Amino acid sequence: MRTRTIELFKKFISVDYPLTIEMLSEEFQISARTIRNEINEMNVFLQNRQLPFISTIRRKGFILDATTDQKQSIHSALLRVAISPFLSKDERQFDLLLSIAFSACPTILTHKESIYFVSKSVLDEDIRKLKARLRKYDIELTSLPKQGMQFVGLERSIRLMMYEAINQFYGNLELDKPLHELSSIQQLLFNFIPHKLIQNLLKLAHQTISQIHDEIYVQQIVIFTAIWLIRNIHQHHLTMIRSDFNHTESDQITKFIDLVCRRMSLQANRQEQQYIIYMLEAFNTKDINNYVEWLNAQLLAIKLVNYVEEKTQIPFSTKQEQLYENLCKHLAGLIARVSNNIHIINPLLDSIKQNYGEIYLAIKNFVQGLETTLSHKVSDDEIAFLTIHFSTFASAINQDRSYYFKAVVLCDHGIATSNLLAETLKEFFNIDILAILGRNDLDLLEQLDFDLIFSTFPLQHTAHPVLVLEPILKEKNHPIITDFLAKHRANQRIVNHLADATDLFYSLVDLIQDSGGIVSAPIYNRLEQCLALNNLKINKRKIQPMLKDILTDEDIILQQHCRDWRQAITLAAEPLLTKHFILPSYIEAMINSVEQYGPYIVIGKHLALAHARPEDGVKQLGVSVVTMREPVDFCNPDMGPVKIIFCLAAIDSFSHLNIMRSLIELINDEQKLDQLIMCHSIQQFKAILFNELNKV
Repeated sequence: MRTRTIELFKKFISVDYPLTIEMLSEEFQISARTIRNEINEMNVFLQNRQLPFISTIRRKGFILDATTDQKQSIHSALLRVAISPFLSKDERQFDLLLSIAFSACPTILTHKESIYFVSKSVLDEDIRKLKARLRKYDIELTSLPKQGMQFVGLERSIRLMMYEAINQFYGNLELDKPLHELSSIQQLLFNFIPHKLIQNLLKLAHQTISQIHDEIYVQQIVIFTAIWLIRNIHQHHLTMIRSDFNHTESDQITKFIDLVCRRMSLQANRQEQQYIIYMLEAFNTKDINNYVEWLNAQLLAIKLVNYVEEKTQIPFSTKQEQLYENLCKHLAGLIARVSNNIHIINPLLDSIKQNYGEIYLAIKNFVQGLETTLSHKVSDDEIAFLTIHFSTFASAINQDRSYYFKAVVLCDHGIATSNLLAETLKEFFNIDILAILGRNDLDLLEQLDFDLIFSTFPLQHTAHPVLVLEPILKEKNHPIITDFLAKHRANQRIVNHLADATDLFYSLVDLIQDSGGIVSAPIYNRLEQCLALNNLKINKRKIQPMLKDILTDEDIILQQHCRDWRQAITLAAEPLLTKHFILPSYIEAMINSVEQYGPYIVIGKHLALAHARPEDGVKQLGVSVVTMREPVDFCNPDMGPVKIIFCLAAIDSFSHLNIMRSLIELINDEQKLDQLIMCHSIQQFKAILFNELNKV
C-alpha cells in the first residue's frame, strides 16, 4: 500500500463527518479520479478484513462509518502493511517493460493507470517513450484485446532489449545484495524475476564459470540467462536460428546451462540451448578457443599497445608479456560481444574517465577504426574495461618497490578492477599487496599473514584494521589512506633490501649440493623458501610445476580394494591428508560435489580426477593417485567404471595447469593408462607415467 493511501485512511479515521472530493483533492493535491481510485483500493482492504466500508452520503461526500474500536482495528491493520512508494517516471517505464516481457498475465494499460495512480495522458507519454526505445531494436509495441500490451519483433531482439534495459535502469549490478538494501527501481526487477531465482543462478555460475569470468561478467551472464529462462518458461521461443549457433565452445558454459535447465525443470529445445550457450560465450573474457578470434585478438592487442604507448608516452612494452596476455583474452570477448551487438555495462565508467582520462581517450581514438571493421559501435563501457587493463600496468610501471605494509585487497568489482586498486595502492603508498580476494573468499583471510585490509565493501568482526575505499581511487582519497597508514604505523614491517648477497649465494650452493643435480619437490620448496627469506619473489604464474615435480612415492597407492566411490576418493586423498597438504574438510567437499553434481570428475575412460575448490581446505599444492584391483562404479556409463583416481589439491587457478596438461595427455593414451592400472611397483608406475621406462 502506498504512503498516500495510508494518509487518506488516517484522515477518514480521524473525522466523524463526510469528506468531499473537493476537500480531499485540495488537501492531497491529486485529481478527483485518483481520489475515487484510492477509496476503491481502501474498501478492498477493508472488505478483506471484514471491516466497515467508506460509504457515500449523497451531496455530502465520503465517510467511514465505524465505531471507535473498529477504527482502532483499522489503524492496527495499517501498521502491519508494507508501504509501497509512488513510482517515478523511470520506475513506471521500467515496470512496464518488465511486465510486458516477463509477466504471465496480460499487461492492460487501464489496470496500470489505477496501479500507478496516474492519468491516461501521463501513461500515454510513458508508452510513447517506450516505443521510441524499441525502435532501436526493430520492435513494435501493440495492444490487443484481452491480451494487453505485447512486443512484436524478433525474439532475440526482445531479449537483447530487455538485457540492456535492466542494465540501464537497475544501475550497478550487485545481485547478491539483500532486498532491503536495494533502491525501489532495483526492487522492481525482482517482482518479475524472483530474487531467489537470481541467487540460485549466481550460485550455479560460481560453481561452474566463475573460474573463467570476472565477477562483473558473471553477474551479466546471470541477468542474460534469467531473461532467456523466463521468456522460455512463458513460451516465447526463437523463430529463426543462426547457422553459427551449432557450435559450443565452453564446457563450463554448457555445464552451467545444463544445471540451470535441470534445476528449473526447463525442457529447452536444442536450438534454444545452442543459442544461449553461444550468447554467453560472447561474454567470455578469459578463454579463447576460436582460432580466428584468437588471431584477431593477438594482432589487435599488439596494435593497441603500440598506439596507446605512443599517445601516452608510458612504456607499456616493458610489461608487454602479461599486458598482451590480458588484452588478448579481453579483446576476444569484446569482438564477440560487439559483433553480436551485446552491450556490457561498466559501473565504474565515470570514475575511470575522470581518473584515467589520457589512457581512455587514446583507446577511444584507436577503437574508432575497429568500429568500421566490426560494423558496430564500441561502447564507452567497453573502452573503460580496456582502460582498466592499461591503467593497472601504468601503476605497476611507476610504483616504488619499497614495501612497508603487508595488505590484502578485498574487491567485488572484478579481477581487472581489483588489480588496478592493488597497483594504485602500491604505487602511491609503498604497500605490499599480499592477496586480492573477492567477497566469497573471506575464509582465506585466516590462512594469510598480513597487516591491513583495503576493501570496497564493509566488513565486520575482523582482527585486522580495515579501510573501505572506492574501487577506483581518486586524489581526494589519498589523505584518507595516509591517515589510515599513520594510525596503524605499529603494524608496518621493516623490509631488508638485499644489498649483500653472500648468504643467498651460500644457500644456493648448499641447495645444489643437496639436490644432486635433480630439482625434486622438496628441493623446489626449499629454493622458494630461500628466495623468500632474502626478500625475492617468484611469479608463480610463470613457474608452474610439472606433475613429476609434485607426485612423490608417498603419493602413489597401488592395487587397492574399495567398496564404493566414496571410499575410493577418501583413499586417493589419504597421502595429501597425511602430509597436511589438505584438511579433512577437503575430502568431504570432494564427495559432496559428486553427490550434488554427479560423476563429472570421471574425465576419461576409467580415469577420475577428484578435486574441490581451494577454499574447501587446501593448504599446499599436491597430487596423489590410487589404482584399484576391481573397478569402482561412479555411474558414468560413457566412461565406464573407474580404475585409477588422481586427487588434485589446487591452491589457485593457475599453478596446477601443467599438471592438468599431463592428465589430459593421459586421457588420450589408453595404452599407457592400461599399463598404469596393471602396475604393482611404484617405480614402474612413475617410469610409465613420466615416459622414463629406459631408466628402470
